[in-house]
Amino acid sequence: MISKFGRSLFLASVIVSLFFTPSAIAFQNPSDIVHSSRDQLRQQWLDNSMSYYSKIMREERRKNMGQINPDLLQSEEYQQDFQRLAQKHWFAIRKVKEGQYQQAEIIYKRIIAEIMAENDDGCDHAKLAVTTLLLALHCQRMGDLKKTRSVFLNFFRVVVVSNSDHSECACSAKVLGAFALFEMKQGNAKKSLEIARKAVEFDPALEPVLSWKQFREVDRRQRNSSQQGPQHH
Repeated sequence: MISKFGRSLFLASVIVSLFFTPSAIAFQNPSDIVHSSRDQLRQQWLDNSMSYYSKIMREERRKNMGQINPDLLQSEEYQQDFQRLAQKHWFAIRKVKEGQYQQAEIIYKRIIAEIMAENDDGCDHAKLAVTTLLLALHCQRMGDLKKTRSVFLNFFRVVVVSNSDHSECACSAKVLGAFALFEMKQGNAKKSLEIARKAVEFDPALEPVLSWKQFREVDRRQRNSSQQGPQHH
């Protein structure tokens, strides 16, 4: 039978072990709690930004289409650049959700300027396409159609007009597809069809778009006009 002294000694040892183990000491330190909370929030922010940017960059589709070099994906430089852009885009979308639309627009424009300033082959069209589309849709939601068209046209000049190599790029095709729909809504059917055809060059999977009724009608009118030829009086 344990004596009263023995029970007291046992209880004291339990209390000591609870309060003076390293983990307990850390738990009792308020600054450690704050640091831990900050680390968790920082990691959550990073995870959310990476998940969001991977989705809008269409990484899986681009890998399946062979548009991304697997070795490049694993490089430290690519990962650092991807993480940096992911956080900037996540910051911009948070500004949109907070109603700070002007700030979001500024962030998107800065990202585009940075991408355009890159030295490797002028710029990365996939990265440029993603940010361009986000900025164009943002301007369209704000009701600024003139600015929306300007954003699309800048991309069109860089990727289509100034670049003779129209290699497959799902991201570029998506921007051109959005540009085509924008012009269709503005009543510019002929221009819309021309842009849609360029989109198909960058991603053949978009070819069914050309069978839409609006595009079929424009195509039919163009063929009828070419068959009739110029009228001589």
